[in-house]
Amino acid sequence: MPKESCSLKEILKPLENSLSSEVVRYNITRRNVWDGTVRAMSRPNFSPTKQMDIKFTDNEGISEGAVDLGGPKREFLRLVLEYIRDHSGMFEGPQGKKVLACSIAALKGNSYFYAGQLMAMSIIHGGPPPQFLSPVLTEALICGPDKVIVSAEDVANEEIRSQIILVSC
Repeated sequence: MPKESCSLKEILKPLENSLSSEVVRYNITRRNVWDGTVRAMSRPNFSPTKQMDIKFTDNEGISEGAVDLGGPKREFLRLVLEYIRDHSGMFEGPQGKKVLACSIAALKGNSYFYAGQLMAMSIIHGGPPPQFLSPVLTEALICGPDKVIVSAEDVANEEIRSQIILVSC
């Protein structure tokens, strides 16, 4: 039986190796980064392995004119990860210890899938890693949820955490 992989680097290496020279263009407004991202990811020509060409536009759709030599891409990935962390409703808890929250709107909009794909894309395309996730969530994503031991302190929701502690005493 082969040894199980439990390394983010090992998991993402095949994705990194599959990066193509094809390009997918994103037209993004900074004030509404999530909607533009989902629109781009919903197009038939989208692939997470294609290179990203980011064009920031104003609210009327007029391009800022910057050529993406890496800076706009990194800024886009930073902004979209900030949105996922702070405004999506998909995560809860303190900074650096965020865990998944239950959001019906995010489920219906397939936002959890997009967020996961964007986190992986950010890592393999040279953007920032999602450093806001709790260590236990990161371990569960890398190694599998059945390989992680979760304690009551890992539960972000204070009411649920209190109930777990009360029941376990």
